[in-house]
Amino acid sequence: MSFPLIAKNTLIQIIGRGFSTLFGLIALAAVTRYLGQEQFGWYTTVATFLQFFAVFADFGLTLIGAQMIAEPGADEDRIISNLFSFRLMLSTLFFGSAMIAIFFFPYPLIIKQGVLVLTGSLFAATLQNIFMGVFQKHLRMGIAACGDAMGRFIILIGYFLCIFFQWGLLPILAISAVANATQFAFFFAATKKIVKITWLTEWVIYKKIFSKSWPIAMSMGFNLIYLRADIIILSLVRSQAEVGLYGAAYRVIDVAASIPVMFMGIILPHLTSAWHADRAKFNHYFRRAFDFMSIIALPFVLGGIYLAKPAMAFLAGAEFAESGRYLQILLIALLAIFFGALSGHAIVSLNKQRMMIWGYIITAALTLIGYFIFIPRYGAIGAGWMTVFSEILILILTFIMVEKTVRVWPSFTIFNKSLIGSIAMLAAIYFITLPHFIYSLILAVFVYCAALFLLKGITKKMIMELIK
Repeated sequence: MSFPLIAKNTLIQIIGRGFSTLFGLIALAAVTRYLGQEQFGWYTTVATFLQFFAVFADFGLTLIGAQMIAEPGADEDRIISNLFSFRLMLSTLFFGSAMIAIFFFPYPLIIKQGVLVLTGSLFAATLQNIFMGVFQKHLRMGIAACGDAMGRFIILIGYFLCIFFQWGLLPILAISAVANATQFAFFFAATKKIVKITWLTEWVIYKKIFSKSWPIAMSMGFNLIYLRADIIILSLVRSQAEVGLYGAAYRVIDVAASIPVMFMGIILPHLTSAWHADRAKFNHYFRRAFDFMSIIALPFVLGGIYLAKPAMAFLAGAEFAESGRYLQILLIALLAIFFGALSGHAIVSLNKQRMMIWGYIITAALTLIGYFIFIPRYGAIGAGWMTVFSEILILILTFIMVEKTVRVWPSFTIFNKSLIGSIAMLAAIYFITLPHFIYSLILAVFVYCAALFLLKGITKKMIMELIK
């Protein structure tokens, strides 16, 4: 499979993700302005609480599914059917536990009710993720992009209805459940056109799935501790208004972090195949993926740090302008997230998940200790810097593992050109004062693209490959 074909499929996703992001940002702008700091803090606490259970319900099956069906001679129908059945049982178990566990936390009743309402949303989202491996393998990610955009659009329309009729927080959460249930139905129907899905409980397959997935599940669990425990701890020791400010900044990071995950989701099956068949091609994919991360991540992070405060005021409203200082910190973590997505997915393709468990345990333990020390004292600022620490540490550990296994190291040629282009972009928006954030953003994009093109960080040949 040629890299241009992978990139073309990624371009389709990016277009779809562009619409999804647009709908999502408009929805965020509407809901933050409607709910305000405290109620958006409730919203953030509800979603974060359920994400812990969602990770264990996922159990690494999304990544394992993509890996297993990419193996030579894989029986897709059998594998996907068993994966879906296994996922359904796990989701029922863990989300049922979440609905019980929330009543043991000292939260206001509205947060507990919110968990009950939003559970259906994450339940449907967890089920639909199992189909992503099929779309990735067959390079049909346009389906995924379309479904995602559809779900975001439903949320957007639903949010506006809730705001217009002043329905409050719980109906807003219910809209997410409706959107994800609709997405699930769409993805299920689309997947059935590619593979046959039936209810299967073949314990031989389950055992194979479990042996492959439990290291990923443990890694994801520890990963979640250092990614999301900060919001839970913050919600228990600080005001819900501060949680809302921090949560608004985190929502921007979540949107941006979906880009490297989306891209590496496409690359993963091909990394896996190349590792078994052609090591040179594996190295090629790895290095080109690093180039892609460099081109996207560096301007986004550096420009975002400079424009963080006006960006948050524009996105979430003047009441959330203070979120900008939290966003500046979290954007440093985002840079590590971009490159960590590459090394993390490479580890899955190399089947080295078990060897990385200790890395995730160490990172989670050190970060959790830091959360308990710094969040009560410094609040969201402490949470943000500990997130930076955790992402940089896990990036270093995963890259060491990949390098030791493959002896591959990325070329920094494109990285350096992207960095120079980003510095030129920063200089432009610093010296050219414009009256609105959007104008500065347009200027930043124009200067960066022009600089990158002049530096041959991206060439006409590369663009034509994508078009063809």
